[in-house]
Amino acid sequence: MISNNILFCGLLYRERKFRNNAISLLTDIYSDIEIFSDAIDFSSFSDYYNEEMGEDIIREWIAFSEPVMREHLFEKKLASIEIENRMKMGGCRTINIDPGIITLHNVQLLTTKDFSHRIYLDEGIFAEITFLFRKSSFEFLDWTYPDYKTLVAQTFFRQARDYLKKINKTAILNK
Repeated sequence: MISNNILFCGLLYRERKFRNNAISLLTDIYSDIEIFSDAIDFSSFSDYYNEEMGEDIIREWIAFSEPVMREHLFEKKLASIEIENRMKMGGCRTINIDPGIITLHNVQLLTTKDFSHRIYLDEGIFAEITFLFRKSSFEFLDWTYPDYKTLVAQTFFRQARDYLKKINKTAILNK
C-alpha cells in the first residue's frame, strides 16, 4: 500500500485577518487546503501564548490537498516559523503555526521544543507522535495536548485520514 502523508497545520490566532494572511502564504508554498476544522476557543486549554499574543485566542486546523513525503519534514516547520516571523507586530507573533503530518497510523506534530518523547529531525526541529489511530477510534498519549482531544479535533483528523485513504486508493488504482 502507498503510504502518503497529509500535511496539516494547527493555527492559533486572535484576529481572522492574520489567519487569512497566513493561509494565503501557506497555500503559496504547500498546496490548496482540502479540509478546514471548526474554530474553537483555545483559552479553556492553555494561557501559554497569552503574554505574547493576548487573550481570546482561537484554535483551528487545516489540512492540505497534496501528499507530502517525510524526508524533509523539518523544512515544513522552518517555513512556518518564517511565516510567523514575517507576520509579527511589535516583536510579537500574530499567529502560531504548528505543522505536522497525518499518516494512516498516527498524527505527528513538529516542534522546536526537545523533550523525552520527541525525536530530533534536523536544524532544531523535533517530531512527536501526538496520537494514534486505532481502527475507528483515537488512542491519546500522555502528552497529547487537550485541544487535540476535542470533538472538533477528532472530526477534523478523521476527515483528513479519510481523505488520505482516498488519495492512497487512487494512487494504487493509477499505478
